[in-house]
Amino acid sequence: MLIRVAFVFVLVLCSCKVRQPIPQNSNAVSSKAFIQSFHEGIRLKIQGNYPEALDRFKKCLSYSPSDDATHFALAQTYLLVGDLKMAEKHTVSAVQSDQTNLFYQVELAYMLREKAEYNSAAEIFEILIEAKPRNIEYYFSAMDCYRKANSYSKAIGVIEKLERAKGETLETTLQKHQLYLEMGKMKEAEKVLLTLHEKTPSSPIILASLVDFYFKNGEEEKAFIRLKELVAEDPQNGMGLLMLAEQSYREGRQDETANYFYKAIQSENISASETINAFDYLVYKKETLKITKSAATMQRLFSSNDTILSSLGDYFFQLDAANVQTELKNGESRAKALDFYNRAVELNPSRYDVWEKLLYFYYDNQKWERLKKASESTVRAFPLKSEPYYLGAVALNQLKENQEAISFAQQGLMTIIDDRVLQSDLLGQLGEAYFGLEDLEMGMKKYLEAISLNEKATKSYLSFNLVLRLYDKRHKLNKALELIEAALLTLTEKDYMFLLLQTDVLFELKEFGTAMSILNTIQSDEKRIVIGVLERKGDLYFKQSNNTEALNYWKKCKEAGGDSKKLFEKIKTGVYAE
Repeated sequence: MLIRVAFVFVLVLCSCKVRQPIPQNSNAVSSKAFIQSFHEGIRLKIQGNYPEALDRFKKCLSYSPSDDATHFALAQTYLLVGDLKMAEKHTVSAVQSDQTNLFYQVELAYMLREKAEYNSAAEIFEILIEAKPRNIEYYFSAMDCYRKANSYSKAIGVIEKLERAKGETLETTLQKHQLYLEMGKMKEAEKVLLTLHEKTPSSPIILASLVDFYFKNGEEEKAFIRLKELVAEDPQNGMGLLMLAEQSYREGRQDETANYFYKAIQSENISASETINAFDYLVYKKETLKITKSAATMQRLFSSNDTILSSLGDYFFQLDAANVQTELKNGESRAKALDFYNRAVELNPSRYDVWEKLLYFYYDNQKWERLKKASESTVRAFPLKSEPYYLGAVALNQLKENQEAISFAQQGLMTIIDDRVLQSDLLGQLGEAYFGLEDLEMGMKKYLEAISLNEKATKSYLSFNLVLRLYDKRHKLNKALELIEAALLTLTEKDYMFLLLQTDVLFELKEFGTAMSILNTIQSDEKRIVIGVLERKGDLYFKQSNNTEALNYWKKCKEAGGDSKKLFEKIKTGVYAE
């Protein structure tokens, strides 16, 4: 309204410059004092000096109490100082002084609407309609005021008057539909839409309005009929396709569900989370062709969305793990998965869940250099998370960077809060690092600290690792034997690798008979266990001076698949080789 006010005053100002004197009407005067005061008032108002401007306009009224221009100037100035009551008073006076001036009536109508005097405002808008029947804004303003005054019949009357003047349009139909809804007249509201739908059956807006109306009215069957028509006319209506997918799913039509979810993704008009849900269903249904096309669409649309990229990474990892035959070559699914995960964390380094997937992938596949780098990146982003320190220490130990492994493991230990399993794992990596640095006593100390935590999840494997290190270094073998025997008592089922390690320690301690007795208890069809038992029996027979049996068992080991250089040397020379 203030824009209109400013525009009017510019016109008034300009008119003041050309008229000599103010145009004559029943209220106008030509006195020099009136003209001077009016011009001063306009100038002061433009300068923002509203109190002085009001004073000058009031002087004008002392000369001509019913001058419409002065009353209107006062009204507009009072509006600027926030005095709505006085603004309304002088606007009414201006209208009363010059009932032919439509602009005064427009301002009064808008002012009354601002004051929530809706019926009065609507009545003035109706007067304006009669004067300017081509001005559509007056119709909608009158309708809106009647609606706000709950005079719905009058509001509909205004809309129908507009339709007689301009013809039925989409906008007027929707307005009439909304009015009937607010009146609670559902049949009339439906009829308005259906009538227009018959005339324009392909209009997505009308179809969408029908869908919305039926859903809100609890008529789901009708709603879904119209919704199918809507998505046929508007394939980009992703939300409609999702709704149809959900309906099909509830009714057990899985193929139809997958088809709607696929179309929803291809609509390129649904959110990232909705896209992932739709994609997951296609994966569940193993819709290979739809999955491939959807993945391409997702990658193109959401190339900067870490959630989508992570989801695609999950899919390709599952594809790789399942060893499913696709057009991708061997290993390409895994490479794609890693690429998506790495892109996801580049976009959003705070995605710890994705970092964790990368870390454990590199760990499981013994990609030590990559695990080292990923661990370093992860601890920079999440310095209080313990797992990356453990996995980083593993990688560093495997790469023989033992001093760095010690630093990593020690930092990790400082992050531990009530997690004894991870604490024992980190202590074990400290032990590994010290063994790697040939500090055998410190290595054994750290391993024993880890084992003393007595965690079932780590105790047995840590005991095995410590015994293996002591055996490799031929250091404190009696302690190693004690540890392996204690570990065997904690196992819930036989572990033949533990028994083979036990016989190795006994072998070094020259307890050949005991070692042979243990080997005789091992009953396994696993190739590596069979090979391990046969070669060790050959070694024991040789140490017991039974060279014939020794050679016999070494040959049996070769027949079972043994292929080590030492084994071939033993068979060739008939002599035990370290």
